[in-house]
Amino acid sequence: MLNLPDKIIIHHTADSSNLEQFDKVNNWHKTQQFPRSSLGYYCGYHAFIERNGKTTFARMYDEIGAHTLGENRESVGICLAGNFDVEQPTEAQKNQLTQICMSLMTFYKIPINRIYGHRDFRQTSCPGKNINIKKIQFAIIQQKINILRKIILWLKITLQK
Repeated sequence: MLNLPDKIIIHHTADSSNLEQFDKVNNWHKTQQFPRSSLGYYCGYHAFIERNGKTTFARMYDEIGAHTLGENRESVGICLAGNFDVEQPTEAQKNQLTQICMSLMTFYKIPINRIYGHRDFRQTSCPGKNINIKKIQFAIIQQKINILRKIILWLKITLQK
């Protein structure tokens, strides 16, 4: 069965360690008997963003995730390494998250108001009190505006020739 994403759900590891965390999460999900992805991972998230912005894709986007009970057949789960109840995501994480969300929104035609935190579906603080979904949405809009500005500038220069 395929995943037909109509929403994006943001998570955090709730782990303040400065070390890379993907392997730790993948191993924990394996012990919890999460299904193995077509990419060979047990991590239930589709994308995992480390503090330095390094991203591991653990599942294909059209593959059913294992990140939010009841929502896995119609969502993409993105996890950021860190405990955002007590710290802030890094600029590299915010930039990578924005880029991934923009790509997903374009490819799957996901509207900007369909980006959620895990807490929107379960009693949890995830993705942490310092992750504001409205700010993520605003950053995406700002990025799209910047792209449009560049296109308009390019058109002006091209048409003047």
